[in-house]
Amino acid sequence: MTPRGMSRVVVIVTLVLLSGCSPGIVQSTQLSALDPATTQIEYRFNDSSVPPEYHRSFTVNARSGEASIVVDSYGEVLNEESSGIADQTWRMLVAAAADLDVASTGESEGCTGGTSRELRISEADAPPVLDVRVAVCGGNGQGQAEHIDTYVAPLFALFDMESLVTVSN
Repeated sequence: MTPRGMSRVVVIVTLVLLSGCSPGIVQSTQLSALDPATTQIEYRFNDSSVPPEYHRSFTVNARSGEASIVVDSYGEVLNEESSGIADQTWRMLVAAAADLDVASTGESEGCTGGTSRELRISEADAPPVLDVRVAVCGGNGQGQAEHIDTYVAPLFALFDMESLVTVSN
């Protein structure tokens, strides 16, 4: 085989090998390379379809030094709060992203009363490195949702979640 033919074989083999790489491997590599100074995390809990007076969905946004939460009922803002986030906590959270093992579950077709979690992790204004949506209904998706909730627990700890999401009578 000529040197030129050999280089073509090497290129083809490389492309075949790369195309077989799991997206999870690429994602994990990107998550482990996140810069705490530019990383942004967005978590969304979507409540089940219940009357507006009982519906409580919320979004937590965080970046270096600060976090915020917005609680809503079908888009109507009910509560908003911001908090500082300790540098050590933030760095731990960004580093822990590399250990996330979650994938989108899609919609819960034909399921009534389910909830969902969304998690996006990105750097600055770049496209998300991680963008997952986990639907929970009838026990399906529960493990993935718990994994996401455990990951963002340090953000929940910044707020009095009970008072923010409790339905007042």
